[in-house]
Amino acid sequence: MAAQPVDLLLRWMLARGRGQSYSLRMPGIAEHWGRSTDLAVLDRLVQVRGLQVIDVGCGAGALARSLAERGAAVLGVEPDPVQAQRNREASETDGVSFAEGYAEALPVDDGEADGVIFGRSLHHVPEAAMRPALAEARRVLRARGFLYVLEPVMEGSFSVVMKPFHDETEVRREAREALEDSAPLFARWQEVHYEVERRFESHEAFVDLFSGLTYNSYGADAVRSETVKRLFETGRTDAGDYAFAQPMRVDLFHTEGE
Repeated sequence: MAAQPVDLLLRWMLARGRGQSYSLRMPGIAEHWGRSTDLAVLDRLVQVRGLQVIDVGCGAGALARSLAERGAAVLGVEPDPVQAQRNREASETDGVSFAEGYAEALPVDDGEADGVIFGRSLHHVPEAAMRPALAEARRVLRARGFLYVLEPVMEGSFSVVMKPFHDETEVRREAREALEDSAPLFARWQEVHYEVERRFESHEAFVDLFSGLTYNSYGADAVRSETVKRLFETGRTDAGDYAFAQPMRVDLFHTEGE
């Protein structure tokens, strides 16, 4: 019988306390794929047709709907009550259902999912709940399942514009450490880096994007500040719109087969 997730984590923590390494925590195979998109990278790494997938921290459900278009049955779990209510009121999409809930307490039975995806959402989980959330993902996964964690890297021109009103350097570091600490729960670990281009017609479009995120604490005035406007202007293109580079990282974990 395979070791249970809590047993694996306990064994690794004991080894770490003795200054030893744990064999299941192997370094990821880092790959660099250049300029791409989130969905193009996901399509290269996992095939979701016919799978039961949980989108954790699903927001308005854009990723969940894209997964359903690819043939997955998707449960989108959203902790923010305002967004969760919007999801309940939205038009139904075939293959997609929504639930209000937390990453560390998914409304799913043991071994019920083929895949769990954190799409730009792990760093929004409170730091104390990050490791429990990753252990929870392992709990709900079947044998030969996958955990797909997509996180922005706090570098590049897009992050320069964000930092004055929403500096996520610390929470993204905490998410990175939680992933590394949770690696023993899984059999294999792959790491992919790429870069996306974020384009906006105007600074006001940028403001609309960030002020519409109900789970963040800053207001539209912070995004409209003169400092942010000045930084945003550096992204102007010859076409008259604005373009910024955002580095991304995917950590793809697999469970053992039976």
